[in-house]
Amino acid sequence: MSSTRDPGRRELNKADKQRRIHQAARQLFSSRGYSSVTTQEVAELAEVGTGTLFRYARSKGELLCMIANEDFRLMVESLPDTGDPVEDLVELCEPLVRALERQPENVAAYHRETLFGEPGPHRDEAQQILVELRGSIAEVLARHCGGAATAALLTGPAQTVFDVMYMTIVRSGVDRSPDLDHRGELRKHVRRVLYGTLAAASEVGAESR
Repeated sequence: MSSTRDPGRRELNKADKQRRIHQAARQLFSSRGYSSVTTQEVAELAEVGTGTLFRYARSKGELLCMIANEDFRLMVESLPDTGDPVEDLVELCEPLVRALERQPENVAAYHRETLFGEPGPHRDEAQQILVELRGSIAEVLARHCGGAATAALLTGPAQTVFDVMYMTIVRSGVDRSPDLDHRGELRKHVRRVLYGTLAAASEVGAESR
């Protein structure tokens, strides 16, 4: 009987430690920012040893990815349908935009870790979210093509739109101007890539006259 129950106890204990680490990392990153937090502090707040912590996340960057992935996965779990392709794409990135408004340092660190961090399961998941986001962009484009193309045929255009959106968000994370309109910046660049730079330039010229 005891040997049958022990694996269950171990799994429950493991899940409890993971939950405590997750909660501690979220609390510290949210309140103080990524650069000000150490893994030792996360371990102490979670009431685990640092060796135990590193079994669940191999580095501080992996800890951040573990927390942020939970929020940013919302981007690929549903597809907005506002009736307008620009607004659909802006709405798709709403979890990122909200995070930029609250914790720009953490968002910038998350992108840095996703692109250049050490390999690990949470970083792998972050990269997978970006792959799925590109797929969602292709689906939005296909929806507004009037049946002229499928999402599978629009991977190239979707990659271009993704690149523009991603770099706009990264720049917004680096630019800490308090009055920066993150949604407005994203909307402006998405509109330009969808409808053309020359048309956007004409609009700017008309507004300046």
